Amino acid sequence: MDFVLTELDSGTNRVSLTGRLDAAGAESIDRRFSAAVGSVARNALVDLTEVSFVASLGLRMFISTARVLQRRGAQMILFGAQPQVMDVFETIALDQMIPIVATEAEARARLAR
Repeated sequence: MDFVLTELDSGTNRVSLTGRLDAAGAESIDRRFSAAVGSVARNALVDLTEVSFVASLGLRMFISTARVLQRRGAQMILFGAQPQVMDVFETIALDQMIPIVATEAEARARLAR
């Protein structure tokens, strides 16, 4: 599991994740992800197009980082989830805590609201 953080503008970062967010994958990036994304008061658009699986530790990482961002006046938006990942999100109603959209364009439009 790995990620790349790219600054889109002064208020928004794009985070591209690659791999499986199973227990080992989530553990391998949790601290780096939380530090890189949650330590700044910037919106985070999280690209999940290359994530094939998400387990409970990956969900916890998203939820905890999204809460940190919210306290800092920013938000996290997830986009591009593959069907099997989206099934997990729907099962736990993750969209009640973190916005989830299909494309990066939709994520950017959601920020513009």
